[in-house]
Amino acid sequence: MFFNKPLHPVRVPHALVLILGLSWLYAVCSQLTLWLPCMPVPVSLQPLPLYLATFMFGWPAVSAYVLYLVQGALGLPFFAAMQGGFMRLLGPTGGYLIGFLCAMMFIAIVREHVKKRWYCLLAAVYVANILSFGVGLWRLSSFVAASELLATGLYPFLLGDIVLKPLVLVSIMGMWLRRK
Repeated sequence: MFFNKPLHPVRVPHALVLILGLSWLYAVCSQLTLWLPCMPVPVSLQPLPLYLATFMFGWPAVSAYVLYLVQGALGLPFFAAMQGGFMRLLGPTGGYLIGFLCAMMFIAIVREHVKKRWYCLLAAVYVANILSFGVGLWRLSSFVAASELLATGLYPFLLGDIVLKPLVLVSIMGMWLRRK
């Protein structure tokens, strides 16, 4: 990809279009949610494209996520359920939104070192997942009793993460093998 080299002035518009397009893709994917009864955090397909884009493009995907957060914080209906505004970042789902950023930064750092080894790639996906859940649960703990925290902010997501993360891994490996 052209992101492994310093950006030439001709490539800057391409990078900007990619970043803007990814931020809008993240906004669309954040609408693919399932709200479970009595839960402040929806089950979402958003981590899949976030992690996949970061493994594919690296830091431009992270930049796109920052742009997504800024656009959502400014009031565009980018967050789950067509919500927007800075207060969403301070609410129960805000920790997960920031946690995804931490996870993407981790993936961007390790992506070149793990892409040929499937077990390292799988470990990176799960470490990223632990980062996003850690920050998400930390913020959610301000809104939910400690006795209900894991039942509200972790357990409903485990099945998806056990199924989705290997899908991400298989997709990434397939793309990288075709690219070589």
